[in-house]
Amino acid sequence: MARQHFLTLPDHLRTPVVAAVGVGDRIPSIPVFKTSAAFLTSLGANLRISDTYDDYYPSPISTPSLRASRHDSLLPPPSPFAFALSTAMSASNNAPDDHDDLPNEPIDPLADVPELSTFHATSRNDRVAGLKLVADSVAQQRQMASRVLIAHPLNLAVFAVVLAIVAKLVQGSRGWPLVVTTWAGVSMGGLALVRWMTSGYINLAEETQWLEWLGDDTIIVSKWGDEIIGACVVEWVSGDGNGKGNRRKKSMRAQIRAWTVRLKYRGKGIGTGLLEDAVEMVNKKGGDGLDFAYDHAHSDRILKEFYNKPFDRRDQRAYTALQKVTSEKGHFGRRR
Repeated sequence: MARQHFLTLPDHLRTPVVAAVGVGDRIPSIPVFKTSAAFLTSLGANLRISDTYDDYYPSPISTPSLRASRHDSLLPPPSPFAFALSTAMSASNNAPDDHDDLPNEPIDPLADVPELSTFHATSRNDRVAGLKLVADSVAQQRQMASRVLIAHPLNLAVFAVVLAIVAKLVQGSRGWPLVVTTWAGVSMGGLALVRWMTSGYINLAEETQWLEWLGDDTIIVSKWGDEIIGACVVEWVSGDGNGKGNRRKKSMRAQIRAWTVRLKYRGKGIGTGLLEDAVEMVNKKGGDGLDFAYDHAHSDRILKEFYNKPFDRRDQRAYTALQKVTSEKGHFGRRR
């Protein structure tokens, strides 16, 4: 037969175990192959039940105190594993952060922002991109003209009269549902009329986007990253302003044929930068002045004269901006 090994509990563990299980004051030997003394110590601690309130101490994880319903005693304290877990969590919270030893290098918030540059476009791709930007700005005038037609007081009054006449003619036969439907049809017809009246700006844009329109004129562009966001077309004319071809060195002026910035970048000083670069170019070449050409790309008017006040105010703001730049940066007539 195989030989059995017996292990007797120590004296300080017998009483708690006996009190817990109610077996007597001696525990028979337990046959085992190999038993850990640490396991028995943990078992004895878990089976100990306190008889008085003073012997109980709360759990470190804020376990609420509960009393037994029948014997008026408290629940046993938590397992030693709870103490080990609490100690490990406390140690991890108090441990120094590994990242504290790293040097605090300053982060540049503009590291990923593309560079904005303004230069004279010489390559075909840059010239075509600047010319397309000018054509887009010409086509955008259609939206402005449409808003003018829709919001003009005279047009609103005429539209209200038409709706009233329609309501009077239709209401008596079939009631308000037919009136509302007819009003919707009249509104759609009015929008179609506005679209037709402003379609001329699309034709102007198509004429502007060809390189023949640009010719040999200088085009200054603002480039943000890989995108052309601003363009200014400058031509040289004779001093009396009679056009190209009569270029006398003693009297030459520069004129701006187009000046625009992409819609979402307007109001950020990019247009002013284009004008400053144009003035600097005229200064270097000894030109006698710089102003807007009479027939610049945005000078054509498709609507009647009394609809063009917003366009005239826009041109006036452009003239004012150019005068401000020329008064601050311009040194015309001084050839270098």
